[in-house]
Amino acid sequence: MTNQPQILVAGILDTKGDEIKFLAERVTAAGGKATILELSVGHEVGWADIGVSQVVAKMGKTKEEIFALDRGQASDMIAAGAIKLADELLSAGQLDGIIAYGGSMGASIATRIMQSLPIGVPKFMLTTMASGDVSPYVGTRDICLMYPIAEAGLNKVTRQVLNNAAGAIIGMATAPKMENIEEKPLIGCMMFGVTTPCVLKASQYMEDKGYDVIINHAVGSGGRSMEELIRDGFIAGVLDITTHEIGDEMLGGVLGAGEDRMTAAGDMGIPQVVAPGGLDLINFGPRNTVPEKFIQETDQPGRGLYVHNPTVTCVGVSLEEIYRIGEHMAVKLNRAQGPSVLAIPMRGWGACDLAEADIELGWAGPGSGPVWVADPGQPQWSLRSVRYVEALRNSIDRNKENLEVILVDKHMNQPEFAVFMAELLSEMLEGRWKKGSHSHRPDIIPF
Repeated sequence: MTNQPQILVAGILDTKGDEIKFLAERVTAAGGKATILELSVGHEVGWADIGVSQVVAKMGKTKEEIFALDRGQASDMIAAGAIKLADELLSAGQLDGIIAYGGSMGASIATRIMQSLPIGVPKFMLTTMASGDVSPYVGTRDICLMYPIAEAGLNKVTRQVLNNAAGAIIGMATAPKMENIEEKPLIGCMMFGVTTPCVLKASQYMEDKGYDVIINHAVGSGGRSMEELIRDGFIAGVLDITTHEIGDEMLGGVLGAGEDRMTAAGDMGIPQVVAPGGLDLINFGPRNTVPEKFIQETDQPGRGLYVHNPTVTCVGVSLEEIYRIGEHMAVKLNRAQGPSVLAIPMRGWGACDLAEADIELGWAGPGSGPVWVADPGQPQWSLRSVRYVEALRNSIDRNKENLEVILVDKHMNQPEFAVFMAELLSEMLEGRWKKGSHSHRPDIIPF
């Protein structure tokens, strides 16, 4: 990076031209070199540093062809061309950050460009859409959103906001280099509130072994980010402790992470230790957002309703549903190219999945957890665990030497289970793991 950071200033210039010009001026005043990138979908203004003609030329199109399309199709083509152009600038060392200003259309185009750029490249989006659901704009990237008060117009309010934003992007692009920091192999880990004790214990074990750990929040975006980090080569091994996003995706919960969840590690051949953390729950928003079909079934074993807080309500996963989830996860694990273990704590999968109250494991009571399913034959085993294992026995490829299912007579949040998963991953990373090597442990149940 040069002493003068090179900043791409993007927007739809035929409607926000004055605002983008002012923003570029403030970027320059803050010490950067501003390059105005046009994303106009109506007509070309003719004064941009990089006009929309140059953008769509990257897609083999002319501006006349693009402007003849409806705005949605035109925006898709402009975004695709701008993504190519931004990648070329980055590769040439001519892009140190990007800032954009716009309404819904401008934000849609500009943030698609930002989402295409690597993590760490400064990205700043000014849009009134920042006051609502921002998930389409952020995606899984490190994009900073700022609410600019107004959609258009230069005045004593908006000038100050734009000036602040210009200072922010320059500050990001000129942040001091981090020195004397040892780069350690990075372990990916997924966490949710119900699995927090397990994740923190396992993570500490890996850090004590000399690894760094990145703990993603299993709320949908976290799982998608983890899959991308793995595919982008950041992750050396995975403690995929909290996999409930898979259940939400399959059963209509609000925290699904897409069909690709729990595929990247297997495809990339990196070591993975997986557990069914939180898979006893389907997650919804406030209580009135829970589908009526689930409410009508809350008298059934394991289908209990749990109001975590005013904005989060959970419903227990049924035995039929957990069987389908087991089959689904088996298909994904059967494809794994690298060392893979699915470790199942038979006494419960999270803080709400307990036979009796235990504050250390996350449930203060009184009584059992709200979604516990008792097994009359084995009171301390969840019947949901038993049904899940039945699905795996019928679906998992037992002939794969790189794949093992291990049943553990522990609860998810017991320290012994957390350490066991971390030990397995550590052995894999050191090339010492072998299928069946832990079958002698007294808490291991034959699969």
